[in-house]
Amino acid sequence: MPSRLSSDSACLGIKPIGWASPSTLVLLAALASSHVCGAATADATTKAAGNGNENGVEVSVPYVTNRRLMAHTSEQGSYGGERGVPDFGQCEVVFTPIPVINQIAPRVPFYLLDEMREVRFKRQSDMEAFWGHLQRKIARTTSQSVVVFVHGYNYAFEKHCRVAAKLQRTLEGKALVLMFSWPSNGRPTDYIPDQADVEWSVPLLAQLLADLGDRLGPEKVQVLAHSLGSRGLVFALERLAAERKTLPLIGQLVLMAPDFDAQTFVERLPALLPLTTGITLYASSNDTPLKASRQLHDSPRLGEGGEFLTVAEGMQTVDVSPVGRYQVLGHEYFLFHPKVAADLATLLGESRAAWDRAGLRPARLNGLDYWELVGERPPDDTGHE
Repeated sequence: MPSRLSSDSACLGIKPIGWASPSTLVLLAALASSHVCGAATADATTKAAGNGNENGVEVSVPYVTNRRLMAHTSEQGSYGGERGVPDFGQCEVVFTPIPVINQIAPRVPFYLLDEMREVRFKRQSDMEAFWGHLQRKIARTTSQSVVVFVHGYNYAFEKHCRVAAKLQRTLEGKALVLMFSWPSNGRPTDYIPDQADVEWSVPLLAQLLADLGDRLGPEKVQVLAHSLGSRGLVFALERLAAERKTLPLIGQLVLMAPDFDAQTFVERLPALLPLTTGITLYASSNDTPLKASRQLHDSPRLGEGGEFLTVAEGMQTVDVSPVGRYQVLGHEYFLFHPKVAADLATLLGESRAAWDRAGLRPARLNGLDYWELVGERPPDDTGHE
């Protein structure tokens, strides 16, 4: 029987960390609490949807993880935030509409939780059976491609399952989502340990990308890295590039609200470009956690918009600032904002360039092109048909 996972807790208090300076504590608290409160808005109120609910929608998402498997019974269990050995299986999420609220939610200009979610997972012990099942599911998608989803900071395993399942629903059968779940502690005070853990996970992520490329063809392997997960992804590609000479290594690379030093990334970009068929950056000036990260690191983050927007040759930058915050923290906009979700689905599911996606307005910064998400198709003044 699948194991049932416990719900994420609501916004947790920030406790003192003995080794940190007062200024660091303040910044960590702001960054951490913003993440956990954001999770609570969407996830902590989740209740069991119930088996066999005729109105529920069940979504299955395969996963690969190096989290430690916690002791569990038939009723409760999960992967924790400690480092473990590679494991794999299927997450199953049942979405059940909340009466009345699900009628109101599409009409309000902000995110409103309108579904309850029940999360379960099934471990698999036969690796070849896992790969066979994965390849059959990929073959049934319209693009016949996989999207490896690498999560960010403060993600418990259950939250990653819920977000990945929501992403799979957004893609509507255009591509298959595969979770890569590194051992984030899922605690708001553990930003620094999470940085160490995502870097520790680089070898396994690199191997996963290599295996997928060998089995599917590199162009069929797309990667979506969110927030802190972008660091692990960039390091994994660089590691893989040192081992393999045939390029590209993957298809589309999407950096969503990346918590990565902007200047460092631009310096690395020329070496990254040949490793993919395309790189897209999503950024926002409404991203509160990245503002806190900028203060903590004393340097702009790659996912920031406004005066800190990063536009570079060879990379398509999409500034989602014009569509507003929508969700209180503005960091997981790919999950909460329907316009961002729709644009992402077109990019990943149809491999359409920015100039060919509805709702993107061309703009320029320092002589380079980038795009603004405005939610409706502007007049075509780019010269493209």
